[in-house]
Amino acid sequence: MTSHRTTGALLISAVVAAVLAGCSSPSAATSAAPAAQTKDQAQACSAAVAVDSTIPPGVDPDSPAPAPAQMQAWAASVEPQFRVLLANAPDSLAPVLQTYSAQLDQAKAGQRIDVSSPENAASAAGLDGWVYSSCGYQTLDVTNDGGTLSHLPATLKAGPVAIRFRNTGDPAKAGFVLLTAKVKDGQTITPAQVDSGSVNLEASADIIAGAQPAGPDAAYSVAVLQPGSYLVSAVLGTPPDFAGTTSGAFTVS
Repeated sequence: MTSHRTTGALLISAVVAAVLAGCSSPSAATSAAPAAQTKDQAQACSAAVAVDSTIPPGVDPDSPAPAPAQMQAWAASVEPQFRVLLANAPDSLAPVLQTYSAQLDQAKAGQRIDVSSPENAASAAGLDGWVYSSCGYQTLDVTNDGGTLSHLPATLKAGPVAIRFRNTGDPAKAGFVLLTAKVKDGQTITPAQVDSGSVNLEASADIIAGAQPAGPDAAYSVAVLQPGSYLVSAVLGTPPDFAGTTSGAFTVS
């Protein structure tokens, strides 16, 4: 996984292709107007989670560049779900999905995606913020209040989760990114061990989502939870001057 200098790159994941809306058949007398497409919000929500929880190769800028075939394979894996998303998403998401389409085109050409660019980060925030507010999934709503996490649930259910992360209190103790990680089977980790540095979160758990605020605004992410033990860890400070972490735990049944 990434070092704390690069964990923010985990925020943005997947991207997209184009889909055509159908048209009605012309009548005997005159051509009919294009038929309005019936959109299914539940399908859009499910597809958004599938797309944005599938992280493309090479998101860590310090890692070697992925092979073109890796990028093309990733694009092929997310394209079907993105077509579903495009066909069913509300019109308000059109600018977001256009940015994702450009990223998918890059991946199809075998090119590495710059997930850390402001445009890509804003698009991911727009999509995941819509999932949080519109899809009715269970939520993980975490606040870092001057270096202490609050509003963290003790338990969540297996399945999709919409994540929101906010900073309040002392700006010097703001979280740069909130990482959500599933503890690996056979491992036991406590938040205190992560915060003391006695264990390496990235070695002992699989990071499944990251939410990086842009200034005072909330950050959003999505994930699919499996049964097990989980940690959330806010990396404090700004690169390269990080000031430790503040962490918490929950379980999924």
